[in-house]
Amino acid sequence: MTLEKILVGYDGSEKAKKALSLALKMAKAWGSKITVLAVSHPPEFDQDTQFDLERRKIVSELKWAMEKAAEEKVEVEIKTTMGDPADNIIRLAREGKFDLVVLGRRGLSRIGYWLTGSVSERVLRHSPCSILIVE
Repeated sequence: MTLEKILVGYDGSEKAKKALSLALKMAKAWGSKITVLAVSHPPEFDQDTQFDLERRKIVSELKWAMEKAAEEKVEVEIKTTMGDPADNIIRLAREGKFDLVVLGRRGLSRIGYWLTGSVSERVLRHSPCSILIVE
């Protein structure tokens, strides 16, 4: 199995940072190409301020990702989009013909889990390629 293309789902959380760090090490060792995907929820009519804050936070976190990639001397492509994170990761993995998706596991409360499930679980169940979930 070759890992030419690695997709990293990234939200700036500590677990996402750990996932990206591991993906960068893998890419450096195997000569893989990395795409980092950050997905934000679209704004609702009364949440423009919240959306702007979220957008600024993700831009800041993506700067961290680029700095980390530069440290590891790995070239990365950054993609951002809006919508459901799991749906967008699965879609890009399929359309981009990625070999591996790397995600950080995010801890949800039991209620949150039962209401929405986790992004990592949904990607695991529906991804067209291998998945690595980093704890």
